[in-house]
Amino acid sequence: MKFNLTKDKGSYRIDFTLEGKRKRFYPGTKDEVIAKQLVQQMTYEWQTSQFDLSLRSYKLKNKSQPETRHSSKEKGTAPQTLLALWDMWVSSLHLAQSTKNGHYYLVRQAIKRHDPQASDVLWFVKLRQVWSVSTWSGRKAFLTSCIDWAIEEGLFSGKNPYKPLKPLKKATPDRIKPFSSKEIDKILKALENNEFCSPHSRYKHSHYVPFVKFLFITGCRLGEAIGLTWDCIDFDSKTIVIKQALGRDLGSGPNKTRKILKETKTGNIRYIPMNDALFALLEALFHQTGSNQDQSKDNFVFRGHRGQYIDTAGFRRRVWKPVLEKLGIEYRYPYQTRHTVLSSVVSSHGLLAAAKLAGHKNLDMVSRHYARYTDDLADVLPDV
Repeated sequence: MKFNLTKDKGSYRIDFTLEGKRKRFYPGTKDEVIAKQLVQQMTYEWQTSQFDLSLRSYKLKNKSQPETRHSSKEKGTAPQTLLALWDMWVSSLHLAQSTKNGHYYLVRQAIKRHDPQASDVLWFVKLRQVWSVSTWSGRKAFLTSCIDWAIEEGLFSGKNPYKPLKPLKKATPDRIKPFSSKEIDKILKALENNEFCSPHSRYKHSHYVPFVKFLFITGCRLGEAIGLTWDCIDFDSKTIVIKQALGRDLGSGPNKTRKILKETKTGNIRYIPMNDALFALLEALFHQTGSNQDQSKDNFVFRGHRGQYIDTAGFRRRVWKPVLEKLGIEYRYPYQTRHTVLSSVVSSHGLLAAAKLAGHKNLDMVSRHYARYTDDLADVLPDV
């Protein structure tokens, strides 16, 4: 089931097809954040067979009882603390528990720590010095939506104090720093030769060579590569299906470290064709697994040295970081392998190809982040 969000005369509308019939559902909100969260909830409940076919539970306004909306304020019982308002707002969204345990939980923890009154924004202004611009701006959007809801429900009087706030203009470093072809070559050779592997280590760095090569070829997100299972590999058609990712199980708690297979970040399925290098890499890895049990379709393609899924934190700390430091290469998170691939594809094949490979629906993200050159400029100067 695909739920499409559109705007209709100032309010948001959710379009979908149910039992062969096109549906247009008006949840009753002009707030984009709330509307998007409602789409997430409906998608999740459809996938988990909890979908409300009557759609009543997704309606944000009860138009049959307009007089009861302001009852709390009229009785003088409107909540004074931001935490109380926040909890009421989040409850009104009917979110899945896994969604609540994500960004909503982090914002709530910040509110709980400072315990401000509903009209007090000074606590949040001070956090501009602590959080990054993107983090501060993202959480401001949540708080703005919360107060907008409270004003609409008669639980907060006056203007929304969060709307005029602006983030500090910080000189933040560019987070997109692709690896050059020379750096990639050095990293792979160091891993293959176990150049910086401790003689006392229980495993060799070369164990992770197929995993790192896969990242540098496909540009997959780390969770997608780690969550790749053999049923996603079609050697006959030379195609890889990216349909899942390994991530934290937020449904069981906000601080849980247990990993589970989930849908991809965008919720979409995409297909990556195998070139010769990728086909050879995966075919060799398939035959190296050794037993029918290891080759079963629900087993992970890339495994840690203990035979289970790759622990990203451990890989980064014990393999990735030491190798980059020893090589004298500026440290970047493994996620930069994705930026490297997409930047290269933009340079060689254009924005459309990069967007399709990345799984983006439009060119905005690709053009904003990946349209840059990654190698030495001396290599492109013409001979005269």
